[in-house]
Amino acid sequence: MDRDQTKAAELRQVIAATVASDPEKYSEAFLGKPNSAYCNWILDPEKWGGAIELSILADYYGREIAAYDIQTTRCDLYGQEGNYSERVMLIYDGLHYDALAVSPVEGAPEDFDQTIFVIQKNRSIGPVEGACFKFY
Repeated sequence: MDRDQTKAAELRQVIAATVASDPEKYSEAFLGKPNSAYCNWILDPEKWGGAIELSILADYYGREIAAYDIQTTRCDLYGQEGNYSERVMLIYDGLHYDALAVSPVEGAPEDFDQTIFVIQKNRSIGPVEGACFKFY
């Protein structure tokens, strides 16, 4: 979202702080481990998050996050209850998430890629949304 691949440690801190701040919501039953253990776990750069972390990051950035799972052909949408006006997209391959970007022309520099999309009144992001399913 920030076009900064060095922000991982900072975002892990955001997630850990959010989880630690609400031990009732982020209980052991929800997290699969005690709250404090989860906070230590997510701060480890060798560990990978998923739905919990994407939900927290959607609220942190004030944007929906659509994760397209190429194995199940499912799209999981995080942050939709926030009624946000923008959405970013990810591809999930069963192990790793990668950002989806739209290039204005083939071969254009990465700086020109569009990664944030305006959500229309019908809660769609327009034709680019349908194009995501072509990856399947």
